[in-house]
Amino acid sequence: MKKICKFSLCILPALLLAIATASCDKNDDAIDTKGGKSTLVQNIAANTDYIQSIESEVTYNLCDGVEITDISCTYMLEPTRLIVAVVDLNKNITVAASSPGNKTSGISTLESIPEQAMSAEKAGMKVWLAVNGGNFNGTQATGLFYKDGVAIKESAESGEDNCVVVTQDGKVRICSVSDFLVLKNQAVHAIGGAQRLLEDGEFGAFMADDNTMALQARTFVGTNADASKFYIFVVEGSTPEQSTGIRLKDAMYISQGAGCYQALNLRGDVYTTLAVREETASGVEFNTLNKLQQSFPQDVLNGLLIIDKQ
Repeated sequence: MKKICKFSLCILPALLLAIATASCDKNDDAIDTKGGKSTLVQNIAANTDYIQSIESEVTYNLCDGVEITDISCTYMLEPTRLIVAVVDLNKNITVAASSPGNKTSGISTLESIPEQAMSAEKAGMKVWLAVNGGNFNGTQATGLFYKDGVAIKESAESGEDNCVVVTQDGKVRICSVSDFLVLKNQAVHAIGGAQRLLEDGEFGAFMADDNTMALQARTFVGTNADASKFYIFVVEGSTPEQSTGIRLKDAMYISQGAGCYQALNLRGDVYTTLAVREETASGVEFNTLNKLQQSFPQDVLNGLLIIDKQ
């Protein structure tokens, strides 16, 4: 009996050391979720090196098929706010283009995103969410612009090489302008965009310049591998007490971490605007969810809407 006890006393420290070593190895391999709670936020945080920590996250359903997650994080040691809307396209919702006055021709003025959402609502759509679209010069889009099957702008200027397309079969695609030519006859809506952030799951290539490397507000969108989900990302910027914005490079990591397979950069900076539906006693309103760099939403040429299927 004494021999067994002595053997146990000898083997126990070695066993404890082996367990401790295994535990350390397991912890070393663990993904650093940086305080994120939901799978979405954990994956974004783990995939984006310059996100140091998640301070808070709030998730809620805007409607059946639209989930919004509002994230406060520390990015490059500064406070940053990121809002992600995940749209389940298998539900009774889809994506559409917006325009001033809901027009498809004769556009002579610009309109803010909440105003464009209201124009679409008055035209008979049920609008849940609206976000700013691509670049423009005056009342002309610099990229592609199709709405309700009408080609408002059929060509893209240099640097506007990509687009979001909604085809007659209801599918939403992010593709290059050259690939769009194959879908052209099926296009119902199309909004031009600039840099491709993800292409078939791989990082896009774009020049590092003052715009892409600046910490600023960003608007970007994506789809998952089977295009059953559409993602909208809005990052606040230039409000140092709340959010400083991000570099465009990190928009690639964020969209990849969220689950995107294709992703595209839209117009950002002061034009970044995300408006959501609110039904009040006096009627429907569209309220801006992100804190704006100026006191009111900027007028833009086009945007993207999440609407009930017609």
